[in-house]
Parts: sequence; structure tokens; C-alpha cells
Amino acid sequence: MTQTCRAAVFPGDGTVEIREFAVPGPPPGGAVLAVEAVGLCGSDAAQFHGVELVPGASAFPVVPGHETVGRVVELAPDADLGVAVGDRVGVDEILPGGPLRVYGYSDMTGAGEPGLWGGYGEYMQLFAGTRLHRLPSDGPAAALTVFEPLANAVNWVERVGVHPGETVVVQGPGHQGLAVVAAALAAGADRVVVTGTSSDGLRLRAAEAMGATATLMVDRDDVGQAVRDLTKGWGADVVFDVTTATATVPQAVELVRYGGRILLAGLKHFRPVPDLVTDHIVTKSLTLFGGSGFTPASMATAVEMLRDGTAHAETMAGVTVGLDEIPEAIALLERRDPDRDAVRVTLVHANR
Repeated sequence: MTQTCRAAVFPGDGTVEIREFAVPGPPPGGAVLAVEAVGLCGSDAAQFHGVELVPGASAFPVVPGHETVGRVVELAPDADLGVAVGDRVGVDEILPGGPLRVYGYSDMTGAGEPGLWGGYGEYMQLFAGTRLHRLPSDGPAAALTVFEPLANAVNWVERVGVHPGETVVVQGPGHQGLAVVAAALAAGADRVVVTGTSSDGLRLRAAEAMGATATLMVDRDDVGQAVRDLTKGWGADVVFDVTTATATVPQAVELVRYGGRILLAGLKHFRPVPDLVTDHIVTKSLTLFGGSGFTPASMATAVEMLRDGTAHAETMAGVTVGLDEIPEAIALLERRDPDRDAVRVTLVHANR
């Protein structure tokens, strides 16, 4: 095995350092992963700027990356992880048992220095008890990094109870919103409507390619009237809010029918929601859900969707970058370039 490797490190001050590390051996009961690709999301941008996203378990400096796909290259003699050397796997970022430790966020050993515990490293040390999910061994790894947002989406769709024949509105066409589109369609939703803004053209076209019934721009279209027209005046059965904007919450209440369901999954970063009239929630007899992550069952379903093609993973794959392009990747995540956008950004390690 290669003796050294590279990894990106976030000090937490809006910069990135590419450092060289010794390739680790497997810890007791653990393994070593050759990382192929890791998906980036908005939380990566927050980490870049030093936000402690996991209270009590976020560390800086850190090797980030929590939507990680790679191949197992070494197992400890006492490993009981349910995988073999050579298997391609997705890594569950939460390490079960004991204090909260999260791959890509935490100091996993308490050493006070960054270790290879996140997908921005070319290799990754996996500890005993890590949940690993076997993924298809062929095809590009970048597309498979959607396993984690897809597992979230499957959980939310199951929790709300999307049924065949229902109309679903997905607010926000980012990669997590697109994953909800895939999960809702797989659950049998009759109509899936995706809302965004006029700057979301690329993402809305991706939603259409995945099978969305309609896409709407909130700054150009009368979204409420369009949804009423599609549903003969009733409104949507379910609305998923997967945006960081606060205005989508009162709009969700407007779009959903009497007795409908709303799931809030887009973090507003603790900002209050203006113009939310809770009386409408009461008079429309609505049910509200909070969507925070995935379950083992939803992860199993997501992996099966990746295997059978219903995940539309290639459509969600987006743009790939290399280890030396992290600043450009963060700029894409933050949508700082008005002339460039991406459905998703994925770091792919060289020679993988």
C-alpha cells in the first residue's frame, strides 16, 4: 500500500490546506478505505467557514467529507464489519455507541490533530462498529455518493407517508431536494412539482429529467395558482421544504390541502420565520414533520434504488472536482459565480 497520501484540511477560518499524511493501518476491529469520491453539500461550506455543525462533536482543524464512497483495502484481524477487502461501500457518518463521533466532523481519537476520518482524504480510517453499506461495484463512484441524501429522502417520504396517486410539492431543487423527487416518485406519487427560483434553471431541468410533473419559479410564476390548477383547486397532499430560505415555510402552508402534511427539512440556521400565521395550520388541520436524517431501513432502500436505477443517480451526479480544486468547489456550493452552477459537487480522488 502507498505509504503516504494527501487530504484537504479545513482549519475553520475560510481556508483549506492540502496536507500529506501517513496512510493509516486499521484500528482494532476496523478497516482502511481507499476513498474514491465524496459528495459535497451545504454543510461543507459551513465547515469551511468554521461553523460547528455537530454541537459537542465538531473539531477544527478537520479532514471533512461525510458522503463517502470507497473500496475496503485492509481489515483488522478482528474486524466484524460485514464487508470484505475489495468491496465498494458507502460510509455511515455516525459512529454508533459511546460519545457522539461523526466522520468528517469529529476528532475520532481525541488526539487534538486532524486524522484521516473524512472523505476529503485519499484514505480513511474506519473504526469498529462503523456501518458500511455495500454499493454497486461498477460505474462511477461520483454518482453513488448520493446514497446518503437519498437515504434521508426515503426516510422523509416514508415518515410522511406518500401514497400512490398523491400530489407532492418539493421546495428546493438542490441535490437533497432532487433526492426527494426520486424517493417520492418511487413511492408512487402521481404528480411531483418542484419549486425554485429563476436562478435554478439547471436544477429544475434536472428535476424534469428525473420525471417531475412540473417545475415552477417562485419569482416568476404564481406558484399557488399553478398548484391549485394541477390539483383541481385542492392543493398538494404533501409539501417537502428542502431549502434554507424562510419564505418557503408559509408558502408550504399555502400550497398544501386541508388535512395535508408538511415536512420541514431545510435548515434555516436558526433564523425566525416571518409571516408564518399558525392559525392556518390549525384551520387547515395540517400535520407537520421534522426531517433530520436517515434510518437503517431507509439506507437499505436507498442502496437498492442505486442498484435498480430508480435513484436517477447520474442525473444528480453534477460536477466533479479534484483535491486541488476545493476553493472552486466551495464557491460552487455557495453559488458565488453567477455564470456557473451545479446540481451537485463531488470530490473525486485521482487514480481511483
